[in-house]
Amino acid sequence: MQLKGKVCIVTGAASGIGRCVSDLFAEEGATLALVDLQEESGHEVASAINARGQGSARFYACDVRSVGEIRGAVDAVKSDFGRVDVLANIAGVSRRTPLIEAVTEEDWDAITSVNLKGAFFMAQSAYRVMLEQGHGKIINMGSTRAMVSDEKHVVYDATKGGIHAITRSFAVAGGPKGIVTNTVAPGYVLTPMTEHNLNNDGWMGHLRERVPIGRMVEMREVAEIVLFVASDRCGGVNGSVFVVDGGRMAHD
Repeated sequence: MQLKGKVCIVTGAASGIGRCVSDLFAEEGATLALVDLQEESGHEVASAINARGQGSARFYACDVRSVGEIRGAVDAVKSDFGRVDVLANIAGVSRRTPLIEAVTEEDWDAITSVNLKGAFFMAQSAYRVMLEQGHGKIINMGSTRAMVSDEKHVVYDATKGGIHAITRSFAVAGGPKGIVTNTVAPGYVLTPMTEHNLNNDGWMGHLRERVPIGRMVEMREVAEIVLFVASDRCGGVNGSVFVVDGGRMAHD
């Protein structure tokens, strides 16, 4: 039980990697504060965790595009549990954008409001609680697209580069105060939103050519790294990026 007795906030907990992390944290005994905009799905995840009897969960509805809602959610978690030991800062959106010359303000705002603004202010709110208690762990969800790019994801790439920079700043500021911050950076991950690619022979051929393990990374494999970084086993690590990409970044 690596997280027994730990109060853990997981954002984006209603689906995808966030839900997988929530389930895994529960298996390890965590007391979970599940944060998401999707209320019905969020309550379903919390109910399923509580029914299994591994860990416990409570859902908090929050639109991370709103700083007021972020602060309200974190204040509610502190009021309910008295502290925040871990923040798994996973909520985000991933979508293609037009070519650079065609990106609009609306394209920019739709992605940065969640992936950058939302992630920063959620981390800030948890950080403030952790400062009061003198300890805490923040895990931000980055991406290999912070380090490699194509012409189809310029805004998304920018947000993930920003996340890696935010992690470094929090790590430097928080380290002396008992707060460590790290990034988990997945590559191609098999999620409900990406599984359609399995039926695309051309895309899968590209994957096998560029990713040495020849397949997409599983959500559970990403969640296991988030768990490791959140646990007491991961000591002395601060300001680091944990790449989970099947070797894609190692390929020339």
